[in-house]
Amino acid sequence: MPTGSYSHARKKELGAFYTPGEMAAKLVEWCIRSPKDTMLDPSFGGFVFLEAARERLLALGANRRSVGRQLCGIDVDEDAVHVGRDEEGLADCRLLHADFFRIAPSEEMRFMVNIGNPPYVRYQSWNGGADNAHALTEAMGVPLTRLASTWAPFILHGCRFLHEGGRMGQVLPAELLHSQYARPVIDYLISSFRSVTVAVFEEKVFPGALEEVVLLFADGYGHGPARGVRLVACRNLDDVTPDRIDGAGRGYLDLDVPLLRLLPKPTQRLYEQLAVETNVAALGSIAAVDIGLVTGANAFFIRTRDEVKTLGYDPRLFKAAVSKATDIEGARFSRRDLRQLDRRGRRTALLDAAGASARALATVQDLIRDGEKAKLHKRYKCRIRDPWYAVPIPKSGPPDAFLTYMNNAFPRLVVNDARALSTNTIHKVSLLNGHAPSALGVAFYNSLTLLSAELVGRSYGGGILKLEPTEAERLLIPPFASGIGRHLEDVDAALRRRDLNAVLDLVDAVVLKPLGLTASEIAALRRARVKLFSRRRTRNIKALGTPTTNTPAADRRAEASRRRAHRS
Repeated sequence: MPTGSYSHARKKELGAFYTPGEMAAKLVEWCIRSPKDTMLDPSFGGFVFLEAARERLLALGANRRSVGRQLCGIDVDEDAVHVGRDEEGLADCRLLHADFFRIAPSEEMRFMVNIGNPPYVRYQSWNGGADNAHALTEAMGVPLTRLASTWAPFILHGCRFLHEGGRMGQVLPAELLHSQYARPVIDYLISSFRSVTVAVFEEKVFPGALEEVVLLFADGYGHGPARGVRLVACRNLDDVTPDRIDGAGRGYLDLDVPLLRLLPKPTQRLYEQLAVETNVAALGSIAAVDIGLVTGANAFFIRTRDEVKTLGYDPRLFKAAVSKATDIEGARFSRRDLRQLDRRGRRTALLDAAGASARALATVQDLIRDGEKAKLHKRYKCRIRDPWYAVPIPKSGPPDAFLTYMNNAFPRLVVNDARALSTNTIHKVSLLNGHAPSALGVAFYNSLTLLSAELVGRSYGGGILKLEPTEAERLLIPPFASGIGRHLEDVDAALRRRDLNAVLDLVDAVVLKPLGLTASEIAALRRARVKLFSRRRTRNIKALGTPTTNTPAADRRAEASRRRAHRS
């Protein structure tokens, strides 16, 4: 398969989304400082780093006839190795076809720099190599959880191939800053290097990659510990220069809220002060946030009310439910909203067959047979149930409120007046300690809470803000009185007409002003939310460059592969 024409499925399997040349050049420029430097790329794929390193070494005065011996690349994909050996300028490089996790460092396999873009393969897609990778990191004293993607052990194992004083430059997913499983990686980097810097971007800088990426710059291997992880905020790749990476940055990373360092220092201090205020609480102390029902096949288990009536299903087998965030508007979901969804033909009837009578089940036997014909009963979430079509409904019943999981503009907490259930595309919120749902439904929409959502949530492809339940429970909620529930109707109406400013004007006045915040401090919180929101959305709109598979270099690689295939 030519390197320039990998299928999407093959790329996903290998974690192979090849780095734009401009990005590779930035890492190479910072890492390679001497014409005698040696360089390793442990997952070279499209060999853009090897090409950039060769040009950099030549520019610094390296010998053209021997420069290839200073470069080594490893890749698990045999085709990439063959094509690389055919590529002009790389034929004399050391290119190894191997699983990086099965290579041990040695005197011949130590380098001054390690530069690359490790594969981002999710833990669900790991093959048998996962055990070997985890064994390596455990031997290093850095055990990783089974949730870790492949990039994490790649970085750790890659450090073992550096000479003392060596440098590392890597393209990594923003999970480095956000995910819990990345904490041991960061701790190891801090303990092992003299300095560790991460560049983050306002614009999208990696066309084709769904993950938000950051650039890691680590210097002085074996001369740690570093003071911490320095954060450098960049608009785009043009802002990444050696002087900026080696400069002051925006302070050291707070691993709980890493994006906080992108804000002005007065706003950082204000947020940190509010976060430790005893009367500002985390949402998790007010309510439990959990995923909704896992049906295993939403389109099968959730039907329209017209289907239930027309096909003669027993209506007592079906409970009201919502399966999409777009079905819940505003700040409250009422029975009127539910009836409107029914009139629009939306799926709102969830099959609840657990404990149903034989007479009631007889009315849905055709439906159950259709599901078995479609082999739904063999899906994992279905086959572990008995019977497979009995979706487990929580004994606690419908939640007090919903919380949107994937968010375009901002997360919404929606009071569940309709007493409906929800699928796992929407989080369920159950209030604790007698708090009124209507009051929380108002208090949620303030500048502090929505700013905290941008700080603790994770940005994904398309500029979407994702809040897992544990992250949602970290949202900051100012103290509120139960009486503010009287504003729910006004908040709901303003949200339905998409007027967030009107909502914030109302709610900030009733929950933030009583905290003693001045108008200018409230305005600073609001500006900070807008800044982070704009950063998240701008990266989706402004992608720099074009996918590397459409570049002349990729065309040359594809042609080289075709020539090799023809010769064989």
